Amino acid sequence: MTLRPRVVLILEWLALVLACLTLMWGPLAQGSTFGWGLDGLILLGGLTCAVFLMAAAVRGRVHVSNPWWLAAALAFLGWIWASTGWAPYRWEALLWAGAWTAIIGTAICLHLLATTRGKQAVVLGVMALTGATALALAYLQTLGVVVPFFTYPPNIGPGMVTGPYFNPSHFSGFLIPIAALLVSLILFTRPHIHTLILAAFLVMLHVLNLKTDSSSIPGVLLATALPLLVWIWTKSKWVGTVLTVLACGSVLAGAFLFLQPEGQKQFSAYQKQIGLNNTWSRFLEGRQGTWRYGREMWQQAPLTGVGIGQLSSEAPRYRAREREAGTGIDRKAVNYAHSDALQLLAELGLPGLVLAFLTLGLPLMHRRSTPAQLVWWTALPVLLFVGLYDSHATAIPGTAMLIFALASLAAVCRPVLASKATDREAARTSTAQAA
Repeated sequence: MTLRPRVVLILEWLALVLACLTLMWGPLAQGSTFGWGLDGLILLGGLTCAVFLMAAAVRGRVHVSNPWWLAAALAFLGWIWASTGWAPYRWEALLWAGAWTAIIGTAICLHLLATTRGKQAVVLGVMALTGATALALAYLQTLGVVVPFFTYPPNIGPGMVTGPYFNPSHFSGFLIPIAALLVSLILFTRPHIHTLILAAFLVMLHVLNLKTDSSSIPGVLLATALPLLVWIWTKSKWVGTVLTVLACGSVLAGAFLFLQPEGQKQFSAYQKQIGLNNTWSRFLEGRQGTWRYGREMWQQAPLTGVGIGQLSSEAPRYRAREREAGTGIDRKAVNYAHSDALQLLAELGLPGLVLAFLTLGLPLMHRRSTPAQLVWWTALPVLLFVGLYDSHATAIPGTAMLIFALASLAAVCRPVLASKATDREAARTSTAQAA
């Protein structure tokens, strides 16, 4: 092997390792939402992109298997950076544009690098390991052990956990793609010792998830059930259709029961067990309040939005004089929209919403039964559902990092090679072409 192909191979593997480190850092650094966590995510993501660009420059070309997805991801990132030009608070806009560069840039690097079965297995394994580490941190909280330098809200202890995140609801939101990943790997990979390990992690996930904020618990349960439904669809479309209808009916029946007095009574009793005192009416009132901020910001700038990272800073401008003495959400800090769609519309306008949905939705436009795409078929619907009332995919960088990385792997169109031998053959071919 000559020097140039060897340099290309080293740089590409280094970029892949850095991308995996960025994937782990995002959730484990308190969701990378503030302070050292956000700074570290930007640094690691930027370093990943820089090393990948060096590898592409040495190779002299980049093979793109899914140009439509790549174009959507780049356009979304470009629009984010464009929004910094009209953002009132430029420093915050640049900070969040840097975070999104780390998120989208790392996802693009994974899309262009993890094109073999072996490399995708490594990335999915890193995601599962990240989830397992987060669960271990949450379990330590049930024992009264907290992590130094982490920030915790009041009353966090044996009855309620946050994992590596700073809020139990955000930790539960992170568990949505992790649940879909664990179940999909159990169902869509050959049974081995890893199957038992993943099953143990899944049990721990649900035990700890019931100790998080109640708003995202249904999403985690749904993300656990959907992979089984997809697996049945791959075996029999007729059985899959019948079970899909039954599942939809069960969800509607559960929602109806929840809204009844008896269901609310059971819900309140469970909340008290884990230390929560929020009621459904109070939850809905709070969400409607935060939705108002996002909606009014979007109405003021429907095409451009107020700029990336601006919702928290701009929220006080939408607090009308008669609301200042209110007793609800208007007397609190509104730092995100509690809706992924409204978060995007408020900060990036309608083009931002469309480009984000294209980036997340295009991986489903081609039919390949790779593990990554099967995970995405189950994770995306749940994330869209939970995104109606929370902003895990847009306001929490660590969770967004995992979500967009999964989408990037699912978007790979070229054949995913089946064995280590073919992986090595592909590496030899690519280095020979570079030479």
